[in-house]
Order: sequence, then structure tokens, then C-alpha cells
Amino acid sequence: MSALLLGGILSTAHTHAADLLSVVDAALAQNLSLSSAETGLDASQYEVDINRAKFLPTLGASANTRWNESKTRQEQGGDLANDYNDHGFNITLSQTLFDLGDWYSQRNANITLDIETLRTAQTRQRIILDTATTYFEYLKNSAQIRATQAEYDSSISRLTLINRNIELGNVAGTERYEVLAQKEQTANTLRTLKKEQRVILTELENIVQQAVVPDFDLQSSVQFSAISDQRQRSLNDILYQSGYDLLIAQQTVNQRRQTLKETGSTFVPSLKGSIGYTYNDTNESTATVYPDNGITEEAVYTLTLDIPIVDGGRDYYRYQQNKVSITQSEIDLQNSKSRSQQQFDAFIYDINDFSASLQSLTVIIQANYASYIGIQKAHKLGTRTITDLLSAESKLFSSIRDYENARYDYIITLVQLNELIGNLNKNTIGKIAEQMSPIGDKRADSPIPLHLLTQ
Repeated sequence: MSALLLGGILSTAHTHAADLLSVVDAALAQNLSLSSAETGLDASQYEVDINRAKFLPTLGASANTRWNESKTRQEQGGDLANDYNDHGFNITLSQTLFDLGDWYSQRNANITLDIETLRTAQTRQRIILDTATTYFEYLKNSAQIRATQAEYDSSISRLTLINRNIELGNVAGTERYEVLAQKEQTANTLRTLKKEQRVILTELENIVQQAVVPDFDLQSSVQFSAISDQRQRSLNDILYQSGYDLLIAQQTVNQRRQTLKETGSTFVPSLKGSIGYTYNDTNESTATVYPDNGITEEAVYTLTLDIPIVDGGRDYYRYQQNKVSITQSEIDLQNSKSRSQQQFDAFIYDINDFSASLQSLTVIIQANYASYIGIQKAHKLGTRTITDLLSAESKLFSSIRDYENARYDYIITLVQLNELIGNLNKNTIGKIAEQMSPIGDKRADSPIPLHLLTQ
């Protein structure tokens, strides 16, 4: 008997295209939301490079050329011609020597990249979560269909038998209506379940971006153990270490504090330096009027100290605004911790409740099955009514559906718990996939979990 455990353990992927691990792989490779998040992360990495450029020198160059052609007509003497070409170039090298704003801006860009990295990893987790939960929702729905289909087939057989006995005069005609009502009610439930199955498949195909049909199911030997108090404390510690909601909220606080420092740097002087070289050549020998022929070279050294004095209070109020933003982000962090803890506790309660329910439902199925078999025999002997038989059958299949629901809800909640604490990955999914087998091996199985009847 195998047991489901939290934690990352490597597993061998099944070769079938629709096993759980293969479907998760396909979702991670093709999901559009994840592709968008990863593209956004690539764009954020450029922001770091953009901010880093502020610490590097800037080199600029320009070149110019000018042709001047002029004539002066004089009343006395000959006309004067002044034709020349003036050309040159300029090179400037500038460098920020001291600016706290650039330094804090760079650190802010790094934090922004960290946040985007966390959000992308969180998106990856959610794709795994959505894929796995939808996969098991399909299996849960299929189990419901199997039990309801068996109940429907039974009601058809019973209705056929009742009709024949009525024709032979063995039973009263009124017994037919109760059987007919149950058949139609079961048919309506079955129709709704099949509709829901199509919706679930559509949702799964949208996540994976290809048509898939889950073809592996949980083995009957899987045990659904409760989570001990010691394990709960361990998982709770993991939540505060690696839960993505909490990590993002904490980094947001760090970012707001960094933004405050960046805003405060506007009150601090900055220092910039530059070196410029200019070359100019007027080289037309026929020029008879200014400018004279020759070459001009000029080197300029500049050191600029910017001292902020007053800007109407804009920077001051922006600084105060960012202080309030820090308070807000700290409140959001505490709220995130409270909300995550509440979700964690709820998941633990649900998992342990499903574990206990499955034990109770095992006993209930065994009792309902024994009751159904006994009433069926009694009905044939005429000591129990058709109403008793229909009620016993309804209780049996209802308890089977409750049992199947609890099995899959346990797994779904387990996956949700792993996602909350930041521990949902392919290894976690692989641990569950190891305890699944092809559905094809079970298609001919009875909808009644016969392994429970042998316990």
C-alpha cells in the first residue's frame, strides 16, 4: 500500500500522452499565460541594463560642414568675393561622478526584477495547479458518471422487469411509476454529469493548448492519510519561507523602501564631469573677408555640481507620499500573512476531514452494500417492497459517489496546499503520478469499489 506524501521526489514519467505528468509538461510548454509571464520577465531584465547604463560614461560626437558664398558690389572699385568652406567636428565625453538617485534607481530595478521572477515562478505554479486540479476534476466527474451510469442501467433493467411482471399480473401496476421516476431522475443526473465533463475537458484543453483526455487514474491502493501535527508545523514553516504570495509582498515592501531612498536622493547634490574637444577648419584661400584662413582647436573641461534648493515642494510631497506607500505595503504584507495562514489552516482541516470521511464512507459503503443485497433477496421473496429496494440502491450509489468525491477532493486540496507553500513542481506532481495507473485497465471494473468490500 502506498501513501501520498508532500515533498519533491523524482519519478519516471509515463509514456502515455495523457498521463498526469505529460499533461503538466505540455501545459508548461504551451500555456499562453506562462509564455506571457516569461516574456515579461525578459523585458524586466532589460530594465536592469537600462539603469546600469547610468554608471557608464557617455561619448558623443558631431561633425559639420558649411559653404559660404557671398559677393559685395562696391560703388568704387571692384566687387568683393568671399567664398569659403568651414568644417569641423566635436567630441564630448561625460560621466556622472556622484548621484545617489542613480544608485538607488539601480537597486530598485534589481528588486523589480526579483519581483517579476517570483511572479513568473508563481504563474508557473498556478499553471501546474490548474492543470492538475482540472485533471482530477475530470477523473472525479468520470467516477460520478460510472456510478450514475450503473444506477441508470439498473433502473432500466428493473423497469423492464416490472413492466413484464405487470403484464403477467404478478405485481400491481402502481409499482411501475416509482421505478420510472427513479430512472428519469437518474437519467437527468447522468446527462448533467456528461455536460460537465465536456466543460472540464474544454477547460483542460484551454490550459494545455491542445486536445487531451486524462487516461490515468488513482490506484485503489492509495492511502489518504491525515497530516500529523508535527508535519503541519513543518509545512507551516515552509509557507513563510517559500510561499510566493508572502515573498512577493515582502519584496514589495523592500521596493517601496528603496523608492523612498531614491526620492530622498533628490535633496542631495550631484556631480557630473565632461571633456569636450572641438576642431574647426576654414580652408578657402580665396576668402578676402572674415573669417581668416586657419584651424581652430578647443578643449573644454567641465565639472558641474547640481545643488537642489527648492522646486515648489514637489519632491518633498513625493517623499511623503512614498512614506505612506511603505506603510500601505507593510499592511498588505501583514494581510497576506494572515490570509495565507487562514488558507493553510483550511487546507489542513479539509485534508484531514477527507481522510476521516474516507474511513467512514468505507464503512458506510460496506453497510449499504450488505443492506442492498439483503433487501434485494427479501424483495424477491416478497417480504420487502420495491420502495425499500429503490431506497437501498439509492443509498448505495450515493455513498459511492461521496466516497469518490472525497478521494479526488483530497488530492486536489493536497495540490492546492503545495501551491500555497510554494512547493508545487513537477517532482510533487510526479509523486502523485507514481500512484496512478492507466484507466484502460479499469474500464470493465464494477462502479462499486469492490476492494472496500473485502476489508
